[in-house]
Amino acid sequence: MPRRNVDLPHNSMAERAVLGSALISKDACLNMCTMLTESDFYEGKHQLIYRAITNLNAKNNPVDTLTVTEELLNMKVLDDIGGVSYLKECSDSMVALSALDFYIRIVYDQSVLRSLLLSIRDIDKKYKELQIEDVNQFILESEESIKQAISRRRVSTFISTREMAPMMEEMIKAASSNDDNVTGLTTGYGKLNELTLGFQKSEVTVLAARPSVGKTALALNLAFKAATRGAVSVAIFSLEMSKDLLFKRMIASESLVSLDKISKGQLNTNERAKINSAIKSIASTSIYIHDTPGLLLSDLINKSKKLQASDPNLGLIVIDYLGLIATPDSSKNSQSRTEEVRKISLGLKNLARELNIPVLVLSQLNRDVEKRGDNKRPQLSDLKDSGAIEQDADVVMLLYREDYYAKKPTSGSSKKVGQLSDAERFEIAREQKQKELPDASLMGGASYIEINVAKNRNGKTGRCGLFFYKDFGRFEEPPPQWEEAMREVGNTTND
Repeated sequence: MPRRNVDLPHNSMAERAVLGSALISKDACLNMCTMLTESDFYEGKHQLIYRAITNLNAKNNPVDTLTVTEELLNMKVLDDIGGVSYLKECSDSMVALSALDFYIRIVYDQSVLRSLLLSIRDIDKKYKELQIEDVNQFILESEESIKQAISRRRVSTFISTREMAPMMEEMIKAASSNDDNVTGLTTGYGKLNELTLGFQKSEVTVLAARPSVGKTALALNLAFKAATRGAVSVAIFSLEMSKDLLFKRMIASESLVSLDKISKGQLNTNERAKINSAIKSIASTSIYIHDTPGLLLSDLINKSKKLQASDPNLGLIVIDYLGLIATPDSSKNSQSRTEEVRKISLGLKNLARELNIPVLVLSQLNRDVEKRGDNKRPQLSDLKDSGAIEQDADVVMLLYREDYYAKKPTSGSSKKVGQLSDAERFEIAREQKQKELPDASLMGGASYIEINVAKNRNGKTGRCGLFFYKDFGRFEEPPPQWEEAMREVGNTTND
């Protein structure tokens, strides 16, 4: 038997009482086996007795002093626990079934306390032996170790449907009183809300597209609408773009003055007034931007926790983008990178659950989508390192923009119809259909982006569309008559 640290918390009498009760009573045995594990017992001999009992249970054999003695003999450890006389001593220590839970609680609480102290000692040992390569990573791992130890401090129990019923009634009542049927944080777009019901607390949403399709612009629009319409604080981790450029993009989107003009400063009086108004509007929100490139996962997690501690109204975290998050063991090796992405994906999922807020993560699609024929609409399998991302994400939204792949043909193209790709035919049909619309000016300078909610763990999947005004980085919902017209175009091009 392993030598025990006598200074660690334990209660040998409670352990004997629990084991003795299990030897006498079937109900006591079931209670012990469902509420305690072998490691919850401090005494090595008690761990062996518990193991013998669970072995018998696994074989559906009866549990009593005789059968446990036989099992300990088979395990060749009967002498290690003190022989039959010690089993007799345990059975003499049994308690009434009504009091058993109290003794189980003592054993369990002492086990949790031991785990906490051992975690602290391990942290102290690593510090004293200078086993720290990265301070931030060390802090994160230490925090996680302690969190895991104390997370066991209560034994999970069943909850009856009778107890749950009033809570469900309140939840349904609250949902029915919500006019827009959004149960989470609004996305700001009606059709997208219909599919997702908003960004849900504790959930990770992945927004993925090929480079330059518009995922950063859409993320900024979603963040701004969450901060204004959702009245929450928003944290944006921009690992690719500087905070200055990000702010300029927000100004362009809000003022409807092109980003190019803002960057060059070529503005007339009216445009300057629009920009000043946009800056005031943005400044009135609680949007926080962090733009450190190559940010470590541990830093991102710690900064998010610190921000929520200082601003409890934090309601959304946006990360641009997953591929640029680093870990101390970052590697270009494909297998190592896959494992690294798995850790990052799981870390973000845990962050969303711990802070109880939605996390929106941007991700790139791999190049396979470019190799397809006419239909280049992305699929879940196109996510870079898709296994971990697809598994951990609660919602996955894939962006598709026809004109990203189209060669911008016009209705006067010299190509014959049979030589045109689907994207080119769509572009021609769209130009023709646009001219027929009474409010065609709404489409001026805009691209149509299709959002495919390809995965939704707790809701519907489906597609919806938005106009993307590239000059301003702004997204708007198309008018109903335009969507109807585009459905006609889609039917025409599929003939």
